[in-house]
This record gives sequence, structure tokens and C-alpha cells, in this order.
Amino acid sequence: MPSLISWLDANTAETNRMREIVKLFELPGSVDDLALGQFRDVISNSLFPGTSVLHVAAKYLILIPWCYQAGSLASTGEEQRAKGEHTERRLIRNLQRIGARQFIGSDIGDRISTLPSAAYWTALRRWGIVGDGVDRTNVGEEMLHEASAHESGIPTQRVWTATLPLVPDGFPASNDRGMELTRDEALWIQDRILATVPDTLLAHIVSKPRLVQKKSSSPWADPGCQEAQGEASVWLQHAQAYSALQWGLDSTYAHLLAVEASRKFAAEPASATNDDGYAPLDEWVEDDENRLLLRRWNLEDFLRRAHQTNPRIPPSSIAFLSSAVKELSSSVHPATNTTLHQMVKHREQQAKRSNSRFVNMRRLREWRAPESFGRQTFRWAQVRTMVNDIAEGLKNA
Repeated sequence: MPSLISWLDANTAETNRMREIVKLFELPGSVDDLALGQFRDVISNSLFPGTSVLHVAAKYLILIPWCYQAGSLASTGEEQRAKGEHTERRLIRNLQRIGARQFIGSDIGDRISTLPSAAYWTALRRWGIVGDGVDRTNVGEEMLHEASAHESGIPTQRVWTATLPLVPDGFPASNDRGMELTRDEALWIQDRILATVPDTLLAHIVSKPRLVQKKSSSPWADPGCQEAQGEASVWLQHAQAYSALQWGLDSTYAHLLAVEASRKFAAEPASATNDDGYAPLDEWVEDDENRLLLRRWNLEDFLRRAHQTNPRIPPSSIAFLSSAVKELSSSVHPATNTTLHQMVKHREQQAKRSNSRFVNMRRLREWRAPESFGRQTFRWAQVRTMVNDIAEGLKNA
């Protein structure tokens, strides 16, 4: 899959979004069969702005700027950018040498095609670590322009924030702490997030990182998040309700496909429905909290917020979401709810057209019914890791 987007400019915001989409296909419960990803992204970006499913460690918020600042400036912008990327590859080799954990390139080393800066640039900009108008394509030129302006005494916008910790001598070879943060580094990252995305759930948990559990399954199940108030609390409630909705829709969709496969091919695909029903859908129904969440959900408020955040969400998606909440929160079992079935089939066919599994027999034959579904948690695994990194750093000398 990554090779299919290799032609794109690796430094654009759109390409970074494409890399996230590719990564999402590797995560349980994140395949967007019903084309509702815009709602997922609205919630993710409102809860945890600047974050990405590509993130693996908080230390990169410091290591990447250091890679571009290390050593003397080059003679051209392109050389300066290439120099920074070369240092990123040297950093990977050094992390391998010292046996560091949890870093990009740990498997294949410096031959990796997507460098850490590609994964973290949105975060660097969102949290004010690099200038808002600075992209990976022009960072070298901007750094040379800043240096020239400084020599001439001309005021200019800084490329990297002035508060960034100083690059250690001999970096990246001198980076013997791997991905571990010092206390000062953890405090600096904490300050950046609190200053740039206040009143978000991300800011709330970064302000009290010790409360975030290392293995909590979702933000609404984590003690640190449960203490949130105001806007952060409202978005957390919307996230939990939407997660219940997505789980119910995914299970219904899989149930319908399993029935269709059995009817068309006179044999059930692996893990398909049987006389006792489809286990994941039954599990959703048996969890009383799911329907309760949907019945109590302030859907009007969520849709208003979603539209304000992303006005490009199609009216058809909003209409489907509203109808899906109504049907899944009803007393009718999703396995026998014909109105829900028609909605889901129509939605999938609209989204996939000739690739719809309800009309494309080859794709239906290749499909296998999941035995379970990962629930949507809105980048929580990555956010939890980052906040835990900060919490551990604050304990260090």
C-alpha cells in the first residue's frame, strides 16, 4: 500500500493524511467500509489535536528539530533539507546501536521510506515547535533565510521556536538516552501542548500525565480522562457514543455480508453466522451500555460541532448517521432490522460502487467475517504512549 502513494510529495499535509489512512488499515476496527471516517477524524482532532496514528514516542518532538539544527548550515535550502533528513537516518542507526525501544525504523533501519519528520510535522506545526508556514519542502530555505536575516539585523519569524532545548554536542551520536525524556524535556513538551491546544482533552491529560494508565483501553475508560470538564468532557462523551455506533454498524455490516455469502455460495465463509447468530453483533446487543449511550447521545450537538469543524462533511453522511443512531438505539435486534439493513447496504454501495461486496461477487468471496471488532478509540493508543512518556520523563532528574 505505501508504494501506491510514493509519487506524492512526502511533505504535504494531504500526503501525511494518506499515510495515516494506510496505517489505519493495519489497526483493528479502523477499516472505513461505510465511509464515516470524516466523523472519526473530527472527534480525533477535537480530542487530541496534532496527534496521529503514526506517532510512537514523545521524544520525536525534540529529536526531529535537532536533526535539522545539528551542525553548520548548508549553502542551499535543498542541501539543508537533505542534511536534516540524512541526520534523521543517522539517528535511526544510533538508536539501533544503543538498543533503544519504540522508534521509527526499528525493524528495517535507516532504509525506511517514511522518516519520522513526515509522521510528526503536523504535530510540530500544531504545537508551535516549527513555524506555521514551514513545511518539510521549504524548511531548509526558511532556515537559511532566518540566518541571513539575523546577520543583517532584519526581524523575521523563527523557523524553530526559541524555547526549544539546545542541540547536544555530537548529536545524534551523543543521544545515549534513546527515546527517554529528561525532566526538562518533558516539561518543555508539556508546556508546548498546554500553550497551543488549551481546553482540549489532550491538554487536560498532559497537565496531569501521572493519572493516565499505561494500558487503558479507551479514553473514556481512563481515570485521567474521566476527570476532564468543559469542552474536553463534551467531546469525550461524543467520542464514546460514536464508538458504540461504529461498533454496531460494523457488526451489522459483517452480519449482512455473512448472510449474503451464505446465500450466494451455499456455504458460509470462515467465522460467518450460524444458527446461533453472529457473535460480534450479539455481543454488541448484549452490552446494554451501547443502546443506552445512543439514546442519551446529544446528536444534534455533535452534528453541529462536526459541521463547524469540517463543513465538507456531505449531507448524505449526516443523514445516514442520524438514521443509524435511531435504528440501532431501537428495541429491534440489528440482525432483524430490515430498515437498518437497507440503509447499510445502500451506504456501502454508494461508497464503494462497483467494489461493493453486495454486488461484486469476487470481493464477497474473498471476504472473511471477523470474529471480533476493535472499537474506535480515536488515536488513544498513540496519545496514551506520549502522555506516559511525559509522565516518566517528569520523574527523571
